[in-house]
Amino acid sequence: MASSREEQLRNNRRIARQILGLVAIILMLIGLFTVIGWCISAIRAALDDTDRRQSYADRLYGLVMFDTLPFDDVSTVDQSIFKQAAIWGCVYQIQASGGNLDDYERDEETGSIILPRLEVDTYLTNLLGPDYEVEEGSFETSEMNYIYDEDRQGYLVPVTGSVGLYTPEVENIRTQSGHLYVTVGYIPTLNNSNSLVLTAATEPTKYMDYIFTRGENRQWYLTALQESDKQPEATPSPTPSSAVQAPQVMVESGLDVSSDETAQPEE
Repeated sequence: MASSREEQLRNNRRIARQILGLVAIILMLIGLFTVIGWCISAIRAALDDTDRRQSYADRLYGLVMFDTLPFDDVSTVDQSIFKQAAIWGCVYQIQASGGNLDDYERDEETGSIILPRLEVDTYLTNLLGPDYEVEEGSFETSEMNYIYDEDRQGYLVPVTGSVGLYTPEVENIRTQSGHLYVTVGYIPTLNNSNSLVLTAATEPTKYMDYIFTRGENRQWYLTALQESDKQPEATPSPTPSSAVQAPQVMVESGLDVSSDETAQPEE
């Protein structure tokens, strides 16, 4: 009887060791798969530059909107071009961040919002660098006139009028010869045709390279704009060279498209 009992105890201990070993193996496998999952997620995050591309699209929105001509040096560009881009870039960022233009003071005579000069200057500093000097005061472009209110230190921005041609889609970002190249696809806001049906294009009809150089605090600042070697894959619809659209409407449309794309489930 004693021998049988000892044998039973040995069997029980053996079974217990086997169970513990099996549990240990299962836990090791779970840990291994967890680590592999973390590694895959980390690699995907490292390779996915969606947020970075979107940040540059937001940053360049105003310049793309008015189809700024190529340049090799920002100092050779009429400052009114950059100030106009900054104004509408600010409007876009206000709404993209969940803000409301109704929160801004309005001019009683024109109904225009008064966009603080500080916001415009900050936008330009982030885009062109702290060394870029911005001249205050009213200015005009081929699209419209912008009145500067000295007393209220802001620009009167109408919510209608002017020409808005494109919205940006950043294709890729690369570093080359000490410069950062941001290739931007231009998506027309309207199909410029004689058809009664105006359908908005969903693919870029041309590409431009925005060239950034490192400046203060090793930040990248825009220094040049050139035509890109990248070409549209398919024959695009006619570019909207004369399509007139209110900048405010264009900004809101761009926000609606971004929201729709964000809401779509991943495949």
